[in-house]
Amino acid sequence: MTVSSSDPRPWTFMVYMAGDNGRVFDTKQGRIKLMAEMTSAGYRDLQEMAAVGTTPNVAVVCLFDSLDGSFLIEVKPGDGFKDSAVTRLTEINTGDPTVLRDFVIRAMTDYPAERNILVLWNHGSGWLEVDHYAVVRAAGDPGRSHAPIFRSTPRRALAGETTRPIAFDDSSMDFLDSQDLHAALSEAQAQTGRRLDIIGMDACLMAMIEGARELAPYADYFVASQEVEPMAGWPYDLILRDLDERPDMEPADLAEIIVRRFAESFRGASRAEQTVTQSAVNLGRSSTTAALCKLLVEQILADEDATLRSAIRKARSDSLVFEDHHYRDLGDFATRIAQELDFLAYDRVQEAARRLSEHLEERGRDAVVLETGYSPAYERATGLSVFLPDRLTVNPPEQAFTSYRKLVFPQTTRWDEFLAWLYGDW
Repeated sequence: MTVSSSDPRPWTFMVYMAGDNGRVFDTKQGRIKLMAEMTSAGYRDLQEMAAVGTTPNVAVVCLFDSLDGSFLIEVKPGDGFKDSAVTRLTEINTGDPTVLRDFVIRAMTDYPAERNILVLWNHGSGWLEVDHYAVVRAAGDPGRSHAPIFRSTPRRALAGETTRPIAFDDSSMDFLDSQDLHAALSEAQAQTGRRLDIIGMDACLMAMIEGARELAPYADYFVASQEVEPMAGWPYDLILRDLDERPDMEPADLAEIIVRRFAESFRGASRAEQTVTQSAVNLGRSSTTAALCKLLVEQILADEDATLRSAIRKARSDSLVFEDHHYRDLGDFATRIAQELDFLAYDRVQEAARRLSEHLEERGRDAVVLETGYSPAYERATGLSVFLPDRLTVNPPEQAFTSYRKLVFPQTTRWDEFLAWLYGDW
């Protein structure tokens, strides 16, 4: 990696590219591929980044783990990977939090900047507890025999303690969960003395209130999708061009630009029309969102009875759902609760639902959701999803909630208690 001048640039743009996906595994059910191949998408995105590349205004730095190897890259203007400053690394495990930590520290140290954005690039599964590699481990395929296979995340999963992963690494059969993100980001913050301005997730299903509350200690803004993202992902050429032309922009400006450019790119000639969502979230304001959720839960649990439960179950069924049916739009859910209670005597619950709905409908710098971008099918999207599982597929429910209850959001809002009440005798 080329070390820049000690004078800070306006921005450093860091991308943690977990592209070691698409490996075929031997299992008892035959040869299977657990997830789509991402290496080729990584090369395409590097090509997009190189349309601008590192400039005096913006340093573009990537850690790219692929089926071809692992690379540390300063993206230079030109022909993507070919013209960039590339350092080949020994095989890395993007599911190891120390790898993420070290990348952030090195990028911020070698490319000092006034402001920093970190993008986590890969498949995502929201904050639901899933161990995608369990079937492979059960078949006795340990992946490559190196120590990271046996680090904490797989051990937790095998012990029945489920996780919410991102940054999947097929070679290591590993991934980052929320505890890993806490470890990596808190240690990077402690060692650099710097807080991130933006955390972006160029991944699926990650724009959730649970995620916002987990990330709030480490960044000011959060950009992610409520829905599954198309493989093309973010339009890095457009985003970096805007940033290079306006390097004095505030972090909120960049967060909004990412959302707008992402939505626009799937309506343009260069990309097919696809169903998309994207949200820019003010993490500082997410504490207010959580407080309003807590108020709603407390009013519901104070007035709980069969009629109220039936009305809220109906509101859940009618609220905006995403490809993973465990996730519903939080603002739309609150709106549906208020509507269902129009002719019922639950005034305090209805008022709490209305306050939460109005809070999530607000836009602008003082709102929790600065900007949303979406396809017409998602015009009811308010920018943040919440865990509202289909009880028929959460089995056994107590095991499913083991890790969920460790998150900040349910701990501070009693959302897990609300779910237990909503679905009856759990």
